[in-house]
Amino acid sequence: MLPVVIPAAPGSPHLATCLASLPDDCVAYVVSEEAQGGAHVPVASADGFAARANAGLGAAQADGHDAALLLNDDTAVTPGALDALTHAVASHRLVGAVLEEWAGGVQQAGLCVSRRTGRVVARTADPGGASVDVPALSGAALAVDLALWSALGGFDERFAFYFEDVDFCLRAGAAGVQPRLVGHARIRHRGGGTQRRRSVAAAGHLGRSHTLLARSIGGGALRYGTVVAAGTAWTLRSVGPRGLPAFGRGVLSGLRAP
Repeated sequence: MLPVVIPAAPGSPHLATCLASLPDDCVAYVVSEEAQGGAHVPVASADGFAARANAGLGAAQADGHDAALLLNDDTAVTPGALDALTHAVASHRLVGAVLEEWAGGVQQAGLCVSRRTGRVVARTADPGGASVDVPALSGAALAVDLALWSALGGFDERFAFYFEDVDFCLRAGAAGVQPRLVGHARIRHRGGGTQRRRSVAAAGHLGRSHTLLARSIGGGALRYGTVVAAGTAWTLRSVGPRGLPAFGRGVLSGLRAP
C-alpha cells in the first residue's frame, strides 16, 4: 500500500479527518512546522507547498518506499481509493484520483492545459470507472513513482503555492510519462485548507506561480496576457480590489525569478 505524504497547514483543522480516512496500516508522513500526527517531517514556516511536498516525498523515499501519494490535508480518502492508486502507479508512474466535493459530485477530474495561451482549466466531466490520460493532475491527490520524482528534480520550489503540480506533470509528459486519472479512485476535497483561497497572500501566489508556468512553456505576450486577465478576474471575484496590488507584485516576482 502506498504511503501518504500530507503537507499540512499549521494547526490544520482538517488533518484529523484526513488521517482518520486512511487505512490503519497506511504510513502517513505529515509535513508541517509542528508535529500534528503521523510521522512528522519538519519544515520552515516560509516553505511553500512544493518545498513541503519534496520534503515529505524525500522522507518516504529515504524509508525505502518506491512510490507515494501526495495528499492535501483537507481531503478524505474514500474506501478502495488508496488500493486503486497503489495498483495504478505501479504501471503508469504518475496517477491521480478524481476529486469530489465534500457533499458529493465531481470537483475536478484532471486539468486541461493550453500551451498556446497558458490557461489551465479543471476537467469536471465524471469519467465513471474509466482511467484516462490527462494533460495534468492536481497535487491534492497525486500518486508518483519516487524514481520519476527524483529524475525530474522534484517539484520546482520556485512555486510556493499553485501550479507546481501542473509544472511537474508537464515535465513528466515531456520525459515520456503521461499523467493518468484513475476514475474509480475518489477522494473528497474541501479546498483551501493548505492555503486560504480568498486571502491577499493567495492573490500574490497566484500571480507569481501562473507567471512561472507561462515562462516554462515559452512566455510571450499571449501567455502573459492570459495570466494577467485570468488572475485579475480571479482576484476581483475571490479577494476583491485589495488583492490586486499583491497579484501584480506576484506577476513581477514570477518574471524576475531566476
